[in-house]
Parts: sequence; C-alpha cells; structure tokens
Amino acid sequence: MSTSNSSEAGFTGLEAAIVLIAFVVVAAVFAYVVLGAGLLFSEESRSTVHRGIQEAGSSLTVTGGVYGVSNTPGMISSIIVPVGLTAGSEPIDITTVSVRLIGAAHRETVYRNEPLIDVAPEKGNWSVQERLNADSDHLLEAGEQYILNISPNGKSDCMAYRTFAVELKPAGRPALRVERTVPGSITTITRLD
Repeated sequence: MSTSNSSEAGFTGLEAAIVLIAFVVVAAVFAYVVLGAGLLFSEESRSTVHRGIQEAGSSLTVTGGVYGVSNTPGMISSIIVPVGLTAGSEPIDITTVSVRLIGAAHRETVYRNEPLIDVAPEKGNWSVQERLNADSDHLLEAGEQYILNISPNGKSDCMAYRTFAVELKPAGRPALRVERTVPGSITTITRLD
C-alpha cells in the first residue's frame, strides 16, 4: 500500500506542476494583451490631448508690446500688434485672418487692406505694416514676426481709460484675443498695457 500511495502522490505533484505552468502561461498572455491594449489606449489618449490643445489654444501669439498711434488728441487712431506663431503651430496664411475690435461701446469687423503687405491701412482696415525675419510669401511661419496695423472706423473704445479687445482669427483656428486698456495720457505713440 505504501508504494501505491507514493506513485499517486507523484502523479498529483505532476498534475500540480502542469496546472501551475498553465496558470503562468495564461497569466503571461493576459498580461501581454492588457499591456498592449494599455499602450494603445494611452497613445490614443495622448493624440486626443494634443489635438485638443491645438484646437483650444490659439496658434497666434503677441510677440512684443502693443502700441496705440494717435493722430487726434485724446484718441487712439490705430493699434499696432506684433504677432508670431506659438511653438509647434502650422504656418498661417495671413490673408485668411479676420480682425474684430470689441469694446463696451461697439463691436466692429476691421477689413483686410488691399494691398495687405508693407503699407499703412486705410481707415476701417488692417494691414501687415512690417515683416521681420520673413520671406516674401503671405505665410506667417515659425520664427517670423508680422507687425499688424489695425485702424478701426469706430474709435469710441479707443479713448482714455477705456478697455477694448482686438480679436485675430485665422481661418479654421482659434482666435487670439488681445485685451488692452488705454491709459489716461495719450501721446503720439502710446504703449497699451
């Protein structure tokens, strides 16, 4: 009887070893599948986050001081806004940008001047007064800076102590809102903070 018990005990040990190996193999396959799915989902999440950041943040940024130019005492006649691309943004065709002036007293769409580049705009228009580090095309590209000159028709929000916002919106991209308050003392060239 003792010999039969020992052979059965050995067989039970062999069964236990086979079951243990099967569990390890199944656990390894399960871990591989779970880790693979986790990496796939984290990559999809990462791309979704990057897409959301691109859509939520403007691709334009103010690259220097914003100034008001006064031709009339006590009133800003035109607004100078230097713009460039945010890091990682795609180039922007400047001819597709729309400009609005928004204040407490009025809202106004400021139209693109013709010609657009290297000129001062007519009243009610905007232009690219100067291009820095730029080539001759109409694309605002990485490292380039465009100095926009915005000359609105309505200037009731461009007087001392008034606040206004300039909204620059490239086609298909979020707008850049530049909000400024006109100081109490207006000179020919006034820094707007």
